Amino acid sequence: MRILKLIVTVAAFVGFLVWANPTLRAETTQIPDRIMGNINAPITVLEYVSMTCSHCAEFYKDTLPELKKRYVETGKVRFILRDFPLDGVALKASTIARCMPEEQFYPFISVLYGNMAQWISSTDPDKTLIQYAKLGGLSEEKAKTCLNDTKLIDAIVAERTDGTKKYDIQATPTFIINDGAEKIMGGRKIEDFAAVFDRMLAAKH
Repeated sequence: MRILKLIVTVAAFVGFLVWANPTLRAETTQIPDRIMGNINAPITVLEYVSMTCSHCAEFYKDTLPELKKRYVETGKVRFILRDFPLDGVALKASTIARCMPEEQFYPFISVLYGNMAQWISSTDPDKTLIQYAKLGGLSEEKAKTCLNDTKLIDAIVAERTDGTKKYDIQATPTFIINDGAEKIMGGRKIEDFAAVFDRMLAAKH
């Protein structure tokens, strides 16, 4: 679990973005929700993740598949991804992901996490991310345009800031359940999520 502290690298990263884009405000590009599951599911999980977070990758590879079978595909839970980039590379990955066709968004996120070691260590992560995006149906021209979309970048940074202010996000991944009724932090096991979901579902009957 990456505990977020006021360390120089993160502070400098966010500080530079605010300095370079002083118009971070409500009228920046609005990021549409990418929903996994039934829009009317009784439980909504906001998952705050960074594309360069190893524990987020573990969640997508080891935990989410079973949660999907038990709760998402049965209409009980829906997940909504919230970007919380911890560094510039994560921000670039989030930016390209947000430009993917809606039906390819979560498959693309899974691809990024499944191959995270490769593209993070790449000498040219932009090129590698664009290659992945092309496989998911995004043109190279569109991918390059997205990487330079300052309004979208501003919106992603604003989403991170809003998460900190509203839910006091202290780690990635962090899962906010039903607008803060429950909060799960870090790389947790399936049983931890199941215990919370089952208790909340039972309370609704």
